[in-house]
Amino acid sequence: MKNLLVVLGVLAVLATSCKSNKIGEKVKEPFTSSKYMSNKRHWRSVGNGTSADLGIAKQKALLEARKNLASEVQTNIKSVGDQYIKNQEIGEREVMEKSFEQLYREVLNTQLNDAVVYDQATYKKENGQYIHYVAMEAHKKNLYRHMKRMNEASTSLNAKQKALIEKIVDEQIAQLED
Repeated sequence: MKNLLVVLGVLAVLATSCKSNKIGEKVKEPFTSSKYMSNKRHWRSVGNGTSADLGIAKQKALLEARKNLASEVQTNIKSVGDQYIKNQEIGEREVMEKSFEQLYREVLNTQLNDAVVYDQATYKKENGQYIHYVAMEAHKKNLYRHMKRMNEASTSLNAKQKALIEKIVDEQIAQLED
């Protein structure tokens, strides 16, 4: 019987030591699956907020999700524009960079208001605080179409610049439809 208790004790120690590691316990957070990542048709972001007040936790989560979404959209559009603009003539390149940057900032300011919350969850922690998670998305095609309309209405660009931006946007829309 003593041997059985010793063996069980050793097994228990081994079992608990295998679960922990030097870094710490791995935590699986909600909203981390591919359902919450950007894809061909949508830019997506997740935000979370913690507070003793549920309303404040929700506001923090929404603010973080919007900030993350804006950052992702801006990075994506800027890289697309940079690919095309770098092929312009030196003098024209600087003007195009500023014009394109101004255009996508205007689009971001107006279009991200159309971003939607497509999932959310609230948890109450042991200490009584709430943690709220929000998942948001913006449709790429809608944003590019809005960018195209704003380009057409722009008075600060010449015909050549407008044509280049229209080409950039049309190619992005075509990639979404493939």
